[in-house]
Amino acid sequence: MRRPVLAVVLFMAAGLLQAADWKTELLAHLGRPPDHGAAWEFLSSAFERLEGDDRQTAAALLPYLAGKLADEGREQELIAAYFETYRGNDPDLAFLDTATRRDFLLFWSRWTRLYPLVQDLKLLSYGAAAARGLPAAIEIGLDLLNDAYYRISVGPYILEGGYWRSGFHIVTVPVGGLFEREGSYEFLLDLKAGDLIVRKPIRLEIAVADVAAPAADPGRPRNTLPPQQGPPGVSSLTGELSLYVDGRLILKSRKIAPKPPPLSFPLPGPSMPGQKPYLPPPRTDPMASGVSILDALALAYKAIKDLAARKPPKPSPPAYSKVDSLAFSYIRETAEGLPMTARATVALAPLPGRVFRE
Repeated sequence: MRRPVLAVVLFMAAGLLQAADWKTELLAHLGRPPDHGAAWEFLSSAFERLEGDDRQTAAALLPYLAGKLADEGREQELIAAYFETYRGNDPDLAFLDTATRRDFLLFWSRWTRLYPLVQDLKLLSYGAAAARGLPAAIEIGLDLLNDAYYRISVGPYILEGGYWRSGFHIVTVPVGGLFEREGSYEFLLDLKAGDLIVRKPIRLEIAVADVAAPAADPGRPRNTLPPQQGPPGVSSLTGELSLYVDGRLILKSRKIAPKPPPLSFPLPGPSMPGQKPYLPPPRTDPMASGVSILDALALAYKAIKDLAARKPPKPSPPAYSKVDSLAFSYIRETAEGLPMTARATVALAPLPGRVFRE
């Protein structure tokens, strides 16, 4: 039982020794005077076998060494690979000597203020339930780390362009005609900061599935109940009086009641200023009464003071939510020409940005 445990301990010790060895050898190349060419050759060959934090630290030092060798193209590609992989996480530089660490931080601060990193790329949803019908466009929200010029294109066609400040932005992507079949569709977001152009692909994954045939339209419900029977309308009241003596008709009279006159409410004329409808006129004329100038100024001062002391309303939360996918329900025809309820799902596939050279 001791041999396997001893082998594991030796393996871990060898790994720690190897991690310490690459830093020690790198520091030997970065001594005074530094040999950046030898440091580049050593670190680029040792990079593939490094893991974890060591790999992240080496990934940050490689563009620094490329910049020292005046290799601008390789410097840009390596700095883009670092930011797209590790985002805003800073590397561990505790092992560097003071002079090298100070020089590296100057290099690093320049790129952290310049690189147009796109973060939190999400679809925007404006409702909790599945929307009815297919949209002509969808919106994508993103956070931009630094200011940059931008351009959105699909194939040779440019959809939109301009200048973005750092912060949150919304990209409108047309999707009309993309729901005819399943597949992936890629739009390109180009960001230019200084001499650097980063191309960020935006890939949409569309899936379409049939749900069920729509139910037949029952139409308007038929009223099967018989019409309500009400009392017959009576326009007037009638009556007949007959007088008989020894079986003989002496007098006959018929009575017809006249119709009641329609109800009417007399309405007064237009109200005077300051009056409410259907109320007696005021005893005093409001147009003939005056207001003191001092009282008016005092009221105006109080109103302005109340407005200044009033706190601004709290900003309302956004009407959208950030989601990974959107679902749409719609009616489509099958190959036989029958209507079918279908459900389309749009998902956003994150892809890393890369340096683009025109």
